[in-house]
Amino acid sequence: MTISNRLKQHIYKQKLAMMAVAAILSMGSGLAMAQVPEPPLSRTPQPLPAPGEYTITTSPDGMTTFYNTPTGRFPESDPFINPTNLLPTIYEDVKASNGVPIPNTLPSTPEHPYNLHPDPTVEPINPTSPTDDLDEVFRSWHRAQQDNEGRGRDNGNNIYDPSNFDSAKIQRALDVLEGNPVPNRVYSGIPVLHYNGPNKAKVVEPILDDEGKVIGGNVTVHQVWFDTHIESDTAFIDPRPVRDVPWTITYVVDTLHKGHDDFSPMQMYLDDPDVTGPGVPLVLMDKTFFPMEDGTRTTYEVKMAPGKHYNLTYTWGWRRHPPRVSVMENSNKVAMGMSLVEWETSVFGENPRASQEAKEAAIGMIGDLSPAKRMWNGLRQLQQTGFNPLVMAEIERAFVQWEQRNKLPDGVTPDPDADVTLFYANNTIYGQMKDYVIFDAQAEIAKWKTRGTTVKIKLINGDYYPHAYIAVDFGGLRGWENTFHNTIPINGAGPWFTFGRAWWELNTPMPSVVPAATSGSNPHHKQKMPKVNHTKINKAKEFWQKELDPMGTMLPSAFKSPTRPARMGSDVLGEHNVELTLNYEPSRRLRIYQFDPLHHEQAIWSMH
Repeated sequence: MTISNRLKQHIYKQKLAMMAVAAILSMGSGLAMAQVPEPPLSRTPQPLPAPGEYTITTSPDGMTTFYNTPTGRFPESDPFINPTNLLPTIYEDVKASNGVPIPNTLPSTPEHPYNLHPDPTVEPINPTSPTDDLDEVFRSWHRAQQDNEGRGRDNGNNIYDPSNFDSAKIQRALDVLEGNPVPNRVYSGIPVLHYNGPNKAKVVEPILDDEGKVIGGNVTVHQVWFDTHIESDTAFIDPRPVRDVPWTITYVVDTLHKGHDDFSPMQMYLDDPDVTGPGVPLVLMDKTFFPMEDGTRTTYEVKMAPGKHYNLTYTWGWRRHPPRVSVMENSNKVAMGMSLVEWETSVFGENPRASQEAKEAAIGMIGDLSPAKRMWNGLRQLQQTGFNPLVMAEIERAFVQWEQRNKLPDGVTPDPDADVTLFYANNTIYGQMKDYVIFDAQAEIAKWKTRGTTVKIKLINGDYYPHAYIAVDFGGLRGWENTFHNTIPINGAGPWFTFGRAWWELNTPMPSVVPAATSGSNPHHKQKMPKVNHTKINKAKEFWQKELDPMGTMLPSAFKSPTRPARMGSDVLGEHNVELTLNYEPSRRLRIYQFDPLHHEQAIWSMH
C-alpha cells in the first residue's frame, strides 16, 4: 500500500497551520523563528569557509589527548535562546566549492516534503524480533508462575525448573546470536554478535543505457528495527561504479516488536574531490522522516548524489537515540593507512562465515565483557554441562544489559571525573553519562551551551583489537538549517524532529586510538584465543608514525598495552582519555556525534 495523494495534501495544509507552533518548539519557549537574527554570512547552498586552526596535544604519560577546536565564526550566544548559527533555509540543491549544484541534496520542500523518494510501499510481516525469541528461551527455564513484566526473571528470584530445560532451545538462542538461519523470521541471517563486517560489503550495481553508458545505479539494504537496535546486512558501500551520476539506495526496513520509529537516514557528503581533493567535509542532511509501525516492512527508494560525494549514511532512531543506530560507510575510505574493509578483515578474517571454525574465531575477537558475548559463552557452556542455574542467571543478566546501552555493563566502572564513559565491546559502544540516574533518558551534554566548554570522555576497550575515537560537529561551527515538516497526520514524530541540513566538520581531525584488551582464560569453556592480524595492524602503526606523528609526540597513546584490569574474569582492558575544548556554540540538532572510525557500523554513541 502507499500513502495517498489526499493524505499528502492533508500534510501540506497542516504544515502552514503548524508553523508557529514549530517555531516555538524548535527554538525554546517564547522564541519564534522570526526572532532569530540573520547570521553574519550571506549564503547560497554552497560550502561555508573551512574553520581555522586546531590544536592537538597529549599528556606526558600518553594517556590523554587534548583537542582544541577552531573558534566559531558566528556571534557568541546561547543557542537554546538565540541560535546565531541557525542559517536561513534555502530550497535549492547544495553547491560544491566550484558553485556547481549537486543533484539530490535538497531533501524536503513545502511543495514536496519527501523530495528524495517516492511513496514507500508497506506490507505486513511477522513482528517477532531477536529479543522476543531470546526472551522466550530464557522464560522457558522458569516455573509456570512468571512475572509478565520481567524479562527472563521470576520476580527477580531466578527460580528455575529442570524439567523446563530444553537443549534444542539453547541452539535456537545461539542461532539468533550468530545469525544462523532461523525459520519464519525476517531477521534470519542477521546476527546479534557483530563479527561479520567483512560479509557486509556491497557494490552499487550500475544501470546502463543502450550505448553502455552509466546513467544510474542501485544497491539494496535490509535493516531490522527492534527495541534499542537497528541491525543491517550492509556496513560498507562501494559507490565507484556511479562516481559521476546520481543513484539510489533501496531500503527494505522490517520494523519488529518495539521498533516503531521514524525512518531518518542522515547522509554525510563530501565536497567534490575533483575540485578540493578527497575527504573534504561538505554537508549532511536528513533524507526523510517517515513513520514506521511494528509488524511492517517498508521499502524506500532513496535518491543519492553522485558517488564521488559519498561519505557515509547514518541511520538513527529518533525515538530511542542513543542507542538505536546503524551506519553504512564508503568502503574505499582509508583510516590510518588501511581501508575500512581492511580494518574489518584484519580482525575477523576475509570471510568469518565461511565455516563454523571461522565463525568461532571471529566471535573470539569480541571481548568477554560484552553482554552479547556473555550470552554466547554461557549458552555454549550449557550445551556442555546441561542444566546450571548459576550460568542461566548470568545469561539472563547479560540479556538485560544487552538491551541497555546507556549504562555500562558488569565489569566496567564509569570514570567519576569524566562527563561520559564509553565502553567498546561487540563492535558496539556502551555509554554512561555522569550523574545520570535514569539511564533510559536521552544522553545530553547539557553543560555545553557556549564556546570554551571542555568535555571529558573516558574510553575503555573491552574487545581484543584496537578501537578509535572521532567526534564530529553537526553544524555548530559552520551553520545548520532546520526545515519544518509535520508528520503528525501519518503518526510521525510531528514537530519534535524535522528535516535539516548542516555543514559538518570534525572536532577531532586525528583519531585517538584505544588499545585492544588482552584476554584472560575463560573458566567456563574451552575457546581458541583470538589472534590479531599483526601484519595489517603494524601497517597502521607505521602509517601513524610516518604520516600522523613523525616527531613521536603522540605515539605513546596509540597501540600501547592495555592498563585496566576487568572486574570480571582476567581480561585487561585498554584505556584512553579525551578532552574536547569546544570553542563554538553547538547546533540544536545534535551536539556531538562520537564513533569509532575503524569499525563504525554500531560503534556510535552520540550526545544531544
